[in-house]
Amino acid sequence: MNPPPGEPKGQPEAEGGTGERWVAACDRLTGRPGDHLSRVGGKGVGLLALVAKGLRVPPFFVVETGAWRLEGDPPDGLREQVAEALKALGGRVAVRSSAVGEDSESASFAGQLESVLGVKGLDDVMAAIGTCWRSGDSERVQAYRKLHGLPRTPVAVIVQTMLEPDAAGVLFTRNPDEPDNTLISASWGLGEGVVQGTVNCDTWSVGPRGTALRVETKTETLVIQGAGPELVPVPAERVEEPCLSPEVVEELVTTGRRLEEDLGRPQDIEFAVVDGVVHLLQVRPITVPIASGRRLLWDNSNIVESFSGPTTPMTFSFAHRAYTIIYQLFSAVMGVKATTIREHEGTFHRMIGLIRGRVYYNLNAWYLVISLLPGFQVNRKFMEQMMGVSEVASDEDALLDSRLKRVVVHGPRTLWMVVKLIWRLVRLEKDIARFRRSFDAAYREHRGKALDALSPFDLLAVYHDLERRLLWAWTPPIVNDFFVMIFYGVLRSWCQKLTGDPDTNLHNELLAGEGGLESTEPTLEALRIADLVLKEPDLLALLRGDGTDTEVLAQARAWRWFDNRLATYLDRYGDRCVDELKLEVPSLRQRPEFLVAALRNYVREGAAPIDVTRFGAEERKMRKTAEIRVWSLVQGWRERLFQWVLGQARLRVKERENLRFARTRIFGLVRDLVRAMGWKMVQADVLDEREDVYWLSMEECLAWIRGTAVTTNLRALVLLRRQEFAGYAEQPAPDERFHTLGAVYAHNRFKGPRVAAELQDGVLSGIPCCPGQVEGPVRVLENPSEGGRLSGEILVAERTDPGWVPLYPSVSGILVERGSVLSHSAVVARELGIPTVVGLRGLTALVGDGDRVRMDGGAGTVALLNPDEPGTGEEEEASADVSKPDA
Repeated sequence: MNPPPGEPKGQPEAEGGTGERWVAACDRLTGRPGDHLSRVGGKGVGLLALVAKGLRVPPFFVVETGAWRLEGDPPDGLREQVAEALKALGGRVAVRSSAVGEDSESASFAGQLESVLGVKGLDDVMAAIGTCWRSGDSERVQAYRKLHGLPRTPVAVIVQTMLEPDAAGVLFTRNPDEPDNTLISASWGLGEGVVQGTVNCDTWSVGPRGTALRVETKTETLVIQGAGPELVPVPAERVEEPCLSPEVVEELVTTGRRLEEDLGRPQDIEFAVVDGVVHLLQVRPITVPIASGRRLLWDNSNIVESFSGPTTPMTFSFAHRAYTIIYQLFSAVMGVKATTIREHEGTFHRMIGLIRGRVYYNLNAWYLVISLLPGFQVNRKFMEQMMGVSEVASDEDALLDSRLKRVVVHGPRTLWMVVKLIWRLVRLEKDIARFRRSFDAAYREHRGKALDALSPFDLLAVYHDLERRLLWAWTPPIVNDFFVMIFYGVLRSWCQKLTGDPDTNLHNELLAGEGGLESTEPTLEALRIADLVLKEPDLLALLRGDGTDTEVLAQARAWRWFDNRLATYLDRYGDRCVDELKLEVPSLRQRPEFLVAALRNYVREGAAPIDVTRFGAEERKMRKTAEIRVWSLVQGWRERLFQWVLGQARLRVKERENLRFARTRIFGLVRDLVRAMGWKMVQADVLDEREDVYWLSMEECLAWIRGTAVTTNLRALVLLRRQEFAGYAEQPAPDERFHTLGAVYAHNRFKGPRVAAELQDGVLSGIPCCPGQVEGPVRVLENPSEGGRLSGEILVAERTDPGWVPLYPSVSGILVERGSVLSHSAVVARELGIPTVVGLRGLTALVGDGDRVRMDGGAGTVALLNPDEPGTGEEEEASADVSKPDA
C-alpha cells in the first residue's frame, strides 16, 4: 500500500513546522523513517507510537495515503489486501480517517473528517474507506484548512478492531484549567458519545492535592447494535455509579503522564475499558496551549469588596502604588530591616495584579512578605493562619533558615518585635489621633483647591504631596489592622472554648452595638433628613411622586433647608459612593441622585415613622445578653483579661471602620486630581474628553507632564485600552481563586477548581454576621443603583461596599455571596441591627427576584422555600416577616 511515484508526501513540517516536535518524538519511539507521517497520517502516527511503547492497542491496519485515487474504482489488489488484513482483525471494525497534519500541535481536525463505526463485511469496509477518503475534500474540511492556513493534505484510513467497552472516554494529561492536574472524562459504552457530547460523563481531576470526582447521572449510553452505534438506556443500578474504578483511573493517569514525558508535551488520549482492562485508541498533542512554569496563587475574595468587576488602568495603577507603599510600611512596623525591604522591593510591587481588568491579590507575594517578618521563623503556623495564606505555604514561597539560625538570630528579633508591638499598642490611640490631625490638615488644604485652574506641574506637586502626607503616613491604620486580626482571632477562639461550640456566634454578639462608627453616620444623617421630609407635606408628595430622581432633586432644592442640608451632607460624605475606590466611578458629590433615591425609599407610602435611635437598639440588648452569658463562664483574673481582650477587639474594629473612611477620602482627592489632569490633556489636544484619562495609568499621566513618557500618542493609547477592556466584558470573568503557571498572561485560563454551592436539604450555609430570623421575598441586585423602591425585602448581592449602606434601612435582611465577618457590610449591618449572612457561595445562582427564603443571621443559614411552601410566620404581600432574638 505504498504511495505511487510522484504522490505528494505532504510533510507538515516542510510547510511551516506543524507537529514537527511531536512527530520527531514519535519517530524516536517507533524507530521509523521521518516520512511515515505522509503515509499514515496523524492518527496513524499516534497509534504507531502507542504500539512502539508496548501499550495495549486494539489490532489495526492502515490503508496508506496513495493507495486509491478516488476518481475511479479501487486499484488492482487493494480490495484483496484489505480482505486479507481483515482476517487478522475479525468481527466488527471502526474505520477512521487519518489526514496528514491531523492530531498535530496546531490543528486537531477534531470532528472534521469522517469515521464509520461498527462496520462488518468486506463490501461495507471498502465503502467506509471510500467515505473516509472523500471526507478529506469535503466543504467543511476545506473551510477548516483555510481558517488554519493549511494546504490540502492526503488522507490515510485506519481500520481497527471495534471494541464493545464497558466504559470509554478521553484523558487530558494536563487540565487546561488546572495544569497541575490530569483530567479524565468518561461514560458507559463507546467513547464516541463522550467525544461528541451526546452522553453525560463522569469527570476526574487528579493532581498533587488528590482526586476530585464529579459523578453525573448517566441515563443513556452509546453501544453497537444492529447497523451501528445507538443510544440505549443505562441500567438503573448504574445511573449514579462512577463508570471507572479507582484502579483504572490510577492506571490511566500513570500511563498518560509517561506518554507526556516521552512525547515531550501534554497529550489528549482516547481509551476504552473492557472487563477492567484499559485499551488505548488514540493519542495526540493537546492543541489548547497549556501554561507551565512558576506556580502562583491569585485570590480576590476580599479585595473584590473594594474593586469589583473590571477596573480601569488609572484605578489599578494608583491602587498598585498604594499597596506597594502600605506593605513596605507594614513590614517596617513588624521589625523587618530597611535593607531587607530594599532587597525585596520587587515583591512589594507584585502584591496585587490585574487579571482581565480585575484586581487580585498575589498570595505568593503575600506569603513571601510574611516570611520576612521576624516572628514567622519561630511561629510560622500562627502567622499563616492569621494572614490566611496557608494554601501557598511552600518553601518555594518562604525564606526559611536552619533551626540554629531560627533560634540564635530570629529568636531575639522576634522577642524585640513583640516588645515593639506592645509599645505600639500602648501608644496606638495617640498615634491614631496624631494621624487624624495630620490627615485632616492635608485633606482640608487640597479639598478646596480649584484643581482645574492649576498648571500641570502644580498638579504634579499636589500628587506628590498627597502621597507623602497621606500614603507614606499610613502606619497607624496598618498597626490597627494588625491588632484587629490579633484581638478578633483571640476573642473568637476564647468564645469557642467557653461555649464548647466551634460555630458559636457569641463573639459577634459581643461586638454588636458598639456605636461611634463613622461608616454608619452617612446613613443615619440621611434618615434624619428623611424624618424632616415626612413633616413637609408638599416635599413629601414630591419624593413620593413619579418623577425621576434627577427631576425630584432639581425641584426639591426649592426648599432652602433641604438644599442646605443636602449641601452639608455632600461636603461631609460626598466621597462615599458605590465602588468608591474606583476612580472612574462618579462620587456622590458628582451624582447626588443616589442619595435622593435612598431618601425616597425611606419615605415611601406605608413606611414606618423614622426613629434613628431604634437602629442598634436590639443589638445593644443582644450585646448585654451576651455579656451576661460570658461573665457567668469566666471569673477572677480570667474575667479581667477577657474584659481587656473584648475592649481591645471592640475598639480596634471601630477604629478600622473609621480609618477606612479616611481611605475613601484619599481616593476622593485623587479622583478630583485625575479629572483635572484629564482636563489639561483635553486642553493640550491629546485627549478628546477628560474621562479618557481613566484609560491611562497614573505613571503615564505623570510622565506626560514630566517629559519622560515613552508614548505621547495618548489618544491612540486610550482607544487601544478601551478596545482591550471591552473584550474583557465578552470573556468569562476569572474565578475567585485560581493558579497560574509561568508568565501570568501566557496560556493561563484563570480558572480554579469548580466549587458548587453546598445545599443540604435546601439550606445554604455561610458566615453569620448579625443575628435575627427573617422570612420573605428577596431582591437581587448587581448594583445599588438598581435598588429602585425597596419595601422591606431581603437584599441579595454578590458583593457589597460602603456605597450600598444607604439601602440597608430599606431592607429586612442582607445576604451576600462574597465577604468575611470583618467586611464592611458585616460590620455596618451589625451596627444597624440588620440580620446578615455573608460568604454564601453560589447564592446569586440559586435565587432570583421574588423568591422566598428563610434566613437565620445567627446560624448563618438560608433556606430556599418553594413558591407553594407555607411560611412559618404571618406572610405579607410586599414585606418580609422579621423576628429577632429576645434580650
